[in-house]
Amino acid sequence: MPPAASEGDYEDEEGLFLWDKDSDYSDSDDSDIDFDPDLQVLNTDSGSESESEDVGPGLPIYAAQTAALRENLDSNHLAQKVKHVLAVMDALGINLPIFLDALSWGDSNCTQDAKIRYARSALLTSTELQSILHRWWKPPRLSGSKKRRPKGAKEVMEKFALGCSLQVLELELENIAEFFKSPSGADVTEEELAGTSFPQLIAGVKKLAPNLWDILMRLSRTSSQQTRSPKKNPAKTIIVIIALFEYTRSNRRSRLQKLFAIYFKFKGLSAKGFDTLHAIGLTMSSRWTSDAVDRISAAAIDDMKLLLQKYPWLLSYDNALIAFRVFAQRIDNKTLLGNGTACTAYIKRGAKALPDTSNRSFQEFRREGLRNPLSELDITEIDELSVPRRRSHIVFIVLDYLLQSPDFDLQSYDERDHAAIQRPPPVFELPCGPEHITIQYLLGTVDIPEAAYEDNARLINEWLKQLGLNDPEIHKKIGLERVMAWVGDQLTVDRLRNLIRFRAEDDNSFERLDWLIPPPGWLHICMAFANSIHNQHLGSPKGRGLSAAFDLLQRKGLQSSKTQGPFFHDLNETLHIIAEAQIRELWLEVGGVANLGDLRQKTPEELYKLAEKIVSDHASSDELKEQSIMFLRDVLPYILLRTAIKRGDVGLMEDMIPHMLFRFIGGKHNKYAIEMLELLQGLHRDWPPEVREFIRDNCWVINNTGRRTGHMPVDEAQEMNIKDIKVTYLSEGPNIDWDYLKKLHPAIHVIRSVSSHMETEFKTRVRGWKHTIPKKEVDIQALQRWYRASSTHRLIAGRKIATKNDSDCPADVVTKGFTKLQTGQTLQSWIEGRTVERSTQQDWGSSPSSQSEAE
Repeated sequence: MPPAASEGDYEDEEGLFLWDKDSDYSDSDDSDIDFDPDLQVLNTDSGSESESEDVGPGLPIYAAQTAALRENLDSNHLAQKVKHVLAVMDALGINLPIFLDALSWGDSNCTQDAKIRYARSALLTSTELQSILHRWWKPPRLSGSKKRRPKGAKEVMEKFALGCSLQVLELELENIAEFFKSPSGADVTEEELAGTSFPQLIAGVKKLAPNLWDILMRLSRTSSQQTRSPKKNPAKTIIVIIALFEYTRSNRRSRLQKLFAIYFKFKGLSAKGFDTLHAIGLTMSSRWTSDAVDRISAAAIDDMKLLLQKYPWLLSYDNALIAFRVFAQRIDNKTLLGNGTACTAYIKRGAKALPDTSNRSFQEFRREGLRNPLSELDITEIDELSVPRRRSHIVFIVLDYLLQSPDFDLQSYDERDHAAIQRPPPVFELPCGPEHITIQYLLGTVDIPEAAYEDNARLINEWLKQLGLNDPEIHKKIGLERVMAWVGDQLTVDRLRNLIRFRAEDDNSFERLDWLIPPPGWLHICMAFANSIHNQHLGSPKGRGLSAAFDLLQRKGLQSSKTQGPFFHDLNETLHIIAEAQIRELWLEVGGVANLGDLRQKTPEELYKLAEKIVSDHASSDELKEQSIMFLRDVLPYILLRTAIKRGDVGLMEDMIPHMLFRFIGGKHNKYAIEMLELLQGLHRDWPPEVREFIRDNCWVINNTGRRTGHMPVDEAQEMNIKDIKVTYLSEGPNIDWDYLKKLHPAIHVIRSVSSHMETEFKTRVRGWKHTIPKKEVDIQALQRWYRASSTHRLIAGRKIATKNDSDCPADVVTKGFTKLQTGQTLQSWIEGRTVERSTQQDWGSSPSSQSEAE
């Protein structure tokens, strides 16, 4: 039950809502509300008697006596006996109304007399009473009679029943008022808003207001509807109706109205729509909602600051292009496409915090790393150590494509649990579970692009200020004791890394950014990997490369690489489909079967050996087969990387770095080659063990769900947050500007939680939350037929690629990159670009950052 609201919970709302704003009924007043005198037949002043008279252990005695008398009653003489009683009453000078009135506590004597009390109790506790009242309300009519039904006491009884019902229902509404009260001061916290459980609310109302619930439930459905759709439950509709009743009785009973207001605010409801729904009592007003969002944002920032002090955390930021629309254009009032920057703080509750000595240790390791950078031999040795681990996982990918194929039908395979066909052990897999869900808080989006170094310097100060870390003493502590990881795409980390280099001779460790490590985001690394494969294997529409496969699959927009829009999503999906089709064909070829289902006859050990053969098969004199083998050799590591990220196997991700370095060098992706070198240098030279583990285990991927396959790159989470800013929770209107967005966006953490909660409660979460993915089997089978028609995976000695287009004969960029690395030119250029003498001076006077903050 929610805590009671205090008086004066919130201010007037400018008369937009016309309900009375009186205080709640006193909870201490347990007295009944008097009947309306007009509804009572007789209002007596007679004294009361003990409750035990009419309700107690004597009930069965009355019923037994009545049953015995009825059993001995001769129905043929019943009318005579009634007439005799009436005659006696006439002789006594009373009639039936006077008799019933006297029997029903008519005066003090009738109330106290034992004989009368016994008769009264027998009547009021009898099973016949309900039937008597029903016949008074609706007198029976003889079968076949065409006469009008007697009027009976219908009018009086209905008026009486209404009065009784109103009193009972009104008392029940007061009984459940606490369920609908909104706690003062904590009414818009995430715990209050997302903690409103409709099933619990329904259960509480049904328990404390059973009559109200039964009446509304009966009125909400016709008898035919109950028969036709017995599973259709209007419970949530009824609870909303009751919430409207409670709100009209007191505006402090606004728990659901506030919840609906926050939810509808970010589902596109306009101010006019708000005021209309507020006028009927369903939501709060537009003004209240806007003020509530301000309070949510401020509370979210405060909550974030508390968590930052308690748990390890990291930061990521990226540029955000936001359109500001105007509805009446002028010279100084035009629609603009603003270029700003959005930032997110990620709190890792399960992470191990870095010790205060890590900063000093990091400086020492980095100085030694500058003097002793990685060599060609070092990188080669690192790669050689990782090859066996990568290979075992690639073999499993090939094997899993067979096991998951419909023809193989793994579920009916007797040896499906055999160790030989299980996923190999992870290299180093992050823990998962609810306690390892990453908590995200958006910072206020600002009107600062991140294109120039000066902009990034301003952003550093801005983020520290929003995090509450803008005090000179805190700066000193950060510079001497802290190590922070700020993740971004390649442009962001390159700008930060160069800022660290440019400031190498500044006055103190804070100004030199000695505390900052900028790890690259793995989403953008995956994008560069996929683009490299695309550039290498695109070919021409007449060949057997990606271009021809795109045409066969009718994939639009994939013929030229892009960095924006859905290109990467479509390319990633298509690469997986093409790889699966080719590997299925290789299984048929290597296994010597016509159908993958025939491989069910082989043992798990035999299947594993065939998978190893597919992975180990190398080039031959058949150029077309050599091309297909090269494609699989290039695409399988990419699929392996995506799988490792999804499962949180950061050890396997680390093992992929040397391979990607060779690919990026050979494919002339020089910027990402530098990122791979920087990662290797950090992991093996610049970062002390505790920093290395923190970066790898906490700054590469996050987990929003707690599931084993729920991991995603940090920069992908940032892109999703930017999507929420630009699309999901977009704010439009003439008063929307950067200041408003800066104030609004920290509230998205709570808004997202409220939206998820509401859509889960009302079972609308499926719509728009997860798109239905069309089955890929049709595409895979089309590719298989295409490859089979050209005998792509069958060895034909001396076969040449028919097309004369050079792009249909892709180069081996991985081998090319490895060879180029051995020349030393790549490493020499990289070393020259990063080598700088870093000052160790610690002058904590008036620093540039503190001066800029003061300004």
